[in-house]
Amino acid sequence: MPENNIEVIMREMLEIQKRSRRFADLLCEGESLSQNQLVLLIEMKINNGMKATQIADFFGVTPGAVTSMCDKLEKLGLIQRVRESEDRRVVKMILTETGEAKVHELFLKFPQEKLKEIEQVLLEVNKLMSTVF
Repeated sequence: MPENNIEVIMREMLEIQKRSRRFADLLCEGESLSQNQLVLLIEMKINNGMKATQIADFFGVTPGAVTSMCDKLEKLGLIQRVRESEDRRVVKMILTETGEAKVHELFLKFPQEKLKEIEQVLLEVNKLMSTVF
């Protein structure tokens, strides 16, 4: 592969990273919750809830930090802790109706047609990337 192609790929990948960070910043703009708290709500929505160990792995933090973060979100009525029926020792954090509404509200900051375009492009990029690795 010519050196020029590698430079273009790296430049574009870095640009995508910068724009992704900017998108996350815009999502969080004017919100009372931290970016990590909002990202956690979105991640819980995507995964239909998460165990504390999954949250700790996702953020690269200790279980104690997860407890603190989840306590705050629970006090705000955005998440709730639910014990799994198969193993009562396992606790999963899930979004409440208020938490679901908060995630939805975050994305109302953007025109829906733009979100649809972003969705299509990201699906294509991920599809292409999955053919490579």
